Amino acid sequence: MKNWTPVWHQALTGSLNKGKPCGNDNTVVLPLHIPVKASGIRMRFNNLYGSTAYPIGAVTIRTADGIYPVTVEGKQSFEITCGSRVFTDDIAMNIPKGSDIELRIFYAGYINDINMIEEGAQWLKGNQTASKTIPGRIRKPLPVMILGAYNPVPSIDLVEIETEEETKQIVAFGDSITALSKWTKPLSAMLEQEYDGKCVLLNSGIAGNCLLYEPEGMFSSVFGQKGTDRFERDVLELPDIDAVIFALGVNDVSYLNEKTKDIISYENYIRTVEEMTNQLKKRNIRIIAQTITPRLKCARTMGVFTQEMEELRLSLNDWIRNCDLFDAVADQEATVRDKDEQGYFFREGLHMGDHLHPNEKGGRLMAEAYLSCLKQLIFN
Repeated sequence: MKNWTPVWHQALTGSLNKGKPCGNDNTVVLPLHIPVKASGIRMRFNNLYGSTAYPIGAVTIRTADGIYPVTVEGKQSFEITCGSRVFTDDIAMNIPKGSDIELRIFYAGYINDINMIEEGAQWLKGNQTASKTIPGRIRKPLPVMILGAYNPVPSIDLVEIETEEETKQIVAFGDSITALSKWTKPLSAMLEQEYDGKCVLLNSGIAGNCLLYEPEGMFSSVFGQKGTDRFERDVLELPDIDAVIFALGVNDVSYLNEKTKDIISYENYIRTVEEMTNQLKKRNIRIIAQTITPRLKCARTMGVFTQEMEELRLSLNDWIRNCDLFDAVADQEATVRDKDEQGYFFREGLHMGDHLHPNEKGGRLMAEAYLSCLKQLIFN
């Protein structure tokens, strides 16, 4: 029996400046890795945040065998109306296990639904969906240290393959530490090597995202809805999930102040995580919680990282380690932390220069910690 199995996902947010930086006579090139043998593929487009229909001018898939047009109801150009999700028509094709393919999506107008989790995504001017090479001007991504982001990939939020293989599905539910993919990419590679491609990791990370709070200001739209509001869409509604890696909290503690203390609190965090965990357990979905990584010395903190913020982080970590609520705990604070007279901070050589986001080395260490948990839960 064939199954439609997700192989790629992103959690969508609104864009800056009402979508004007995104779409509008540009082609996005999105590389994808397919871990298991497939006989078909389809994808889903979303118009969650737009105020008008999104015009998709053309979409193609490139494999080693050639270029395949993508259609919706038989049409190569189509619109995504406000508030809707649209699956493309099923495309029959043979995709060998471990293949690297490429999507090219031409956006004929502005798009307001985006995320920025793919370091390899490229932007080309004009409609380049049928081009055999990568021509034209390539738009450089925003500097990672400004937004914690890469080139946006608008509107598309899910890619599924048709396969006879049974796969395990894991969702990473987090913030920029997840969205930047420094631990999700190596963990995906480790899982593919360890389990012959029969395990897929889906990235539901959003840069700047909080569990309990939605910040105001210039970047609020790209920071996404708070985790409590997006949990159903970005986790529970994904098909056939076996486990969730819960990785939100480092941004919440950085917004703790007199104005937010009734929203961001030890009690509210615990109550919310308990409710989410119970929802997962009712669906027989395993949950791996991670301790909240250090933020002391971070140049990106919204103001000063206060002692009150650090005390909240430490208290939450004590609860995460000892509450016996989760199926497993990845102690990522212990993975990356160092200590001086001020307290815990991100160890030198493991972060991207900001004492907050792991670099390749730090991300690999975090991936190894998650892999140890998953081995016990999913394949034991």
